[in-house]
Formats: sequence, C-alpha cells, structure tokens
Amino acid sequence: MLSRRTLSLAIAGASLAPVVGHAQVTRQLAKPDAEFAEPFTQVSGLRELKDGRLVVIDSRDKIVQLVDFKSGAGTKIGREGSGPGEYAFPRNVFALPGDTSGVYDMLNSRTLVVLPNGKPGDFITTETSSGGGSGGMMRVGGSAPRFTDARGRLYWTGQPFSPPSPGGGPPKTADSVPIVRYDRASKATDTMAYVRVAKNNVVTSGSSGNVSMRVGMANPFQPRDEWAVTPDGRVAVLRSPEYRVEWHGAGGKSEAAPIAYEKLKLTEQHKEQWRESRKQQTSMMITVENGQRSVRTGPPPSDMPDPGNWPEILPPFVDNATFVAPNGMIWVNRTRAANDDTPNFDVIDASGKVAMRVELPKNTRLVGLGNGTVYATRTDADDLQYLQRYRLP
Repeated sequence: MLSRRTLSLAIAGASLAPVVGHAQVTRQLAKPDAEFAEPFTQVSGLRELKDGRLVVIDSRDKIVQLVDFKSGAGTKIGREGSGPGEYAFPRNVFALPGDTSGVYDMLNSRTLVVLPNGKPGDFITTETSSGGGSGGMMRVGGSAPRFTDARGRLYWTGQPFSPPSPGGGPPKTADSVPIVRYDRASKATDTMAYVRVAKNNVVTSGSSGNVSMRVGMANPFQPRDEWAVTPDGRVAVLRSPEYRVEWHGAGGKSEAAPIAYEKLKLTEQHKEQWRESRKQQTSMMITVENGQRSVRTGPPPSDMPDPGNWPEILPPFVDNATFVAPNGMIWVNRTRAANDDTPNFDVIDASGKVAMRVELPKNTRLVGLGNGTVYATRTDADDLQYLQRYRLP
C-alpha cells in the first residue's frame, strides 16, 4: 500500500498587527526620519548593520535585499533555489558576530550566512533528530532559529508534536515546548526553558498509512507564552495570561513581579479582523510519499476551518509579539481594542519591569529594531509595504 502523509502549516503573513491597547502615557513615534522608496510585498524581518544598512526579507516575493537608506539603493542578495548562495523560502533574519547575518530558509531547512558586504556565504545547518534531550526539531517549517546572542548561538523552540510513527500511528501533541540553544562551535544543544503553547495547535485526521496533520490551528487569541533572548544570552519567558517575565541564564531562573494590564473583551470585530488577515497568509504544504518529501507554498487551503474556542478576554499579547533591541530591551506588542489601530509596545528592562511604552503611528507594523532606531512598514491602498525608519527620542 502506498504510504502517504500530508502535513500543512499556515505561516502568518503578519498583515494584521496583533490587536492591542492600554491607556498609559507613551512615547509617540509620530513621524519617520526616512522611508525607502521601493515597496515590498511582505517584510517578514530585518537586521540593522553597524553602518545603518539593512538586511531585509520579503517572504512573499522570496527576496533578500541589502537596503541602504543613505543612497536609496536596494541590492538583491543571492537568489531563489537550493544551491550555493540560494534560498527557497527565506523567513527570518538574525544577527551573527562580525556584522554577518543569518537568513533562515524554511524549505531548505538551513540558514544562509550573509557577509557584511552583502554577499552570500556558507550555510549553517542545525538539523537534529526530533525528540531526545536536545529538544531537536522535525523540520516542517514550524521551528526555526528565531533569536541569537552576541556569541552567535542560535535559539529556537521544539515542535509541539512528534512525527507520525513508522507504523502509521498518529503524531502526539504537547502542551509545552523547549527553548533550545545551539552552539555552532561545539555543535551542542541545551534546553534553556519550556514555554506553553496554545491548545489545539495541531489537528490530525486519517488513519494508519494516510495521516493528515495541520499545524498552527490554535485560536490566535488563546493565551500562550512568548519568549526572547538578549545579546548577553539571557532567555526571557513571558508567561500568559499572568504577564510576568521569567529570566533563564547562567545564574539560574528568576521571576519578576507580574505586569498590570487592562483586560479587554474579545469582540466579533476582533474575529473578523483575524479572518481577513488570514487571507494574506502563506501556506506551506509538505507531503511525504514513500520516504520522499516534496514541499510547496501558496495561499492557505480553502477548507481551513475557523478555530472556534474563542476566549472571553484577550491575553496581554499574542504569538510572535516580542522584539529585542541591541541594548537588550524587550519590546512586547500588546493586545488592543479592535477599533484601536495604533500599535503600542511595552519595553521591558533587565529587571522584568516596563521601562517605557512606545506608540507607533496608526496602521503601521513593527518589523525590527536597531541602535536607537525603530523600523516599521506602512501599507498603501494596493497592499504594498513601505519600509520606514524612526528615531527613538
């Protein structure tokens, strides 16, 4: 009998900023000091170099660019493919030592090194077996290096499921996943902490020999933990809905006091906004047939069901809400009322307290932080995105 297992993963297009709000006084970034003239279709991440140039990923067009605000030039880095200097689906970018950068390629399950001059370099491969004490990944696009520290160690989370058994049994799901640190020099992995994932994130169907699995099916507003890594290698776990920070590092574990936040009701408008944003998502389908894996990307499946299970109260933040500045401050994108289109951020210091709050202009989306700089996108009537730079006051 032909053994066929199909796995589907919806990758959020992030066209809708996490929905948020609180009434405290904030620092307002009212006007950008620069805007890049050439538009993008979907900026999924950027990294600021020491001279102010940027490595920018447009995940929808599958392009990596070196962007220079001073000259107004954008230079493509590498090209689409699976060979040297190529990538099939660039998803996120992170800092490496010596002003080099890493671009994670989800389809090829590897990281392309981008040199300081904007040229593609070698690859970093972090493929490990799923399960085991290392918290390794089954590379289906869900878990990928998300943060690095100043030493160039990579951090990711394990998958919230185990792969189907060789005999065709269904995968097993988990309530929490490990945060894994990978040292490129020693090739060693360490589990730094565990974070809770949303319920019903993995949905399976079928029977032995024909198993279908969809990842990312949890309700987007269900409480789940977030996390971040500071340049000195400390791991911050943000617990939800408690909204407090746990620090994990060489000194062990420490907990900060809970952060007060306004508990807002989830409304029908929130649901409709999320449903509309889902149309802008990119879906990745992986099919395993007789041991051979094939991958394709495209719009989300038309039969993707509504998640249901809507909570009554919004959590303090939703998925992918954290950004880390070079000074170690952690920016948390707060949930807000459905009719509030102004992004607000709590900026958390090393003690786990909110040092300040920052407000971006309406209908913009934060995509990266630099040395005293904030990068956001605005979207025009044609759904094209324009990259903006702001200076922190």
